[in-house]
Amino acid sequence: MDPEEKRQKLERDILTIIVEKLQNGQMDTERAKLIAKMLLDKLHPPLTLEQIYQVAPVLDNEFSELTKAVLPIMQEHDEELRTVTASHAEKLIQSGKIEQAEDLLRKALDK
Repeated sequence: MDPEEKRQKLERDILTIIVEKLQNGQMDTERAKLIAKMLLDKLHPPLTLEQIYQVAPVLDNEFSELTKAVLPIMQEHDEELRTVTASHAEKLIQSGKIEQAEDLLRKALDK
């Protein structure tokens, strides 16, 4: 998925949450407006994938109801990082650079 598609999907997921909560009476229009304003501020195009991965985790800091939309993006990013890190560490180990691989894996675990 390209960055623009991912950004649009995140927006759609968040808007779906807002609509559902408004219809169920779990959110008032003022809160919906605050979320919409935040979306316009933080998810304005164009964004790179890295920018989306940086913005997504903070979207639910103030609006906890957005976790359902944010969590899949964070999990996807974490999985990507794990895959890249493991691949790089494996190459280092195969090259005999055990200490560098250990350092890389320690840094990855700290994050």
